Amino acid sequence: MTNNQIVEAKGDFLTNPQLLNSGIIRKYLDPQGKASDEELAYFIAQAKAQNLNPFTKEIYFIKYGNQPAQVVTAKSAFEKKADTHPQFDGKEAGVIYLQDGEIKYSKGAFIPKGASILGGWAKVYRKDRTYPTETEVSFDEYDNSKIRARVKELTKQGKDITYPVMNSYGNPIGENNWDTMPCVMIRKVALVSAYREAFPAELGASYEADEIQLDNTPRDVTPQESREEVLARKQAQIEQYKQEQAQKQAEKADTGHQADEVPDYANDSVEEPVQGELLDGELEY
Repeated sequence: MTNNQIVEAKGDFLTNPQLLNSGIIRKYLDPQGKASDEELAYFIAQAKAQNLNPFTKEIYFIKYGNQPAQVVTAKSAFEKKADTHPQFDGKEAGVIYLQDGEIKYSKGAFIPKGASILGGWAKVYRKDRTYPTETEVSFDEYDNSKIRARVKELTKQGKDITYPVMNSYGNPIGENNWDTMPCVMIRKVALVSAYREAFPAELGASYEADEIQLDNTPRDVTPQESREEVLARKQAQIEQYKQEQAQKQAEKADTGHQADEVPDYANDSVEEPVQGELLDGELEY
């Protein structure tokens, strides 16, 4: 066998999901070995059964720390399955909103200025069915904005809200797609739900990332730090903090003030993801 043939044989799995195996998935999607054999086997079975390719962002394997692995399907894969189905006969989708006390429906992802988003709607048509498959989804149930969630939490606690909004660790919460394009996101959820109901044999077991409310924003990257590296970094922060406090204590010796206590970072729970995905960029919306 020539070198070219070897390269070609190794590259087949990049275009053919049926050639995926546990060795390939472990190497490229779980290089730190955090996932169980059962989780990898389930992902491979889903990829093969649906003929979806993780290397072209059609299906994702997501594993954060010790949390159960998640298998999610990209919106483009739902559309691909529907478009190639012989009975597919088009779709409609849009946003449900409230304006001047009246509930209205828009096509696409547009609502008038000042209107409030209530949800999303979608219709998927099949040639072999008299009526379209229709779905309506609530915005509040799927909204994955960390900023709005934190604002609600602070409001319930009766605390003042300042911007940028800070999380419970005192770090500013960054915007995500639910903050910057909420109409696009809720329309997508409604459409994916309608696709799944219209084509249960092909998409019945498939779920898109924004339907399952992942705890961490999924990114197609392998994190740079393991749990051990995170702990080592925090320990370095402790040592630096001790040095700074020792210097402050020396400066305050003549005034009778005592230095602040050293926080016990070592006992903090490490919530940073230690296992992610493969490629660069966010999930497609």
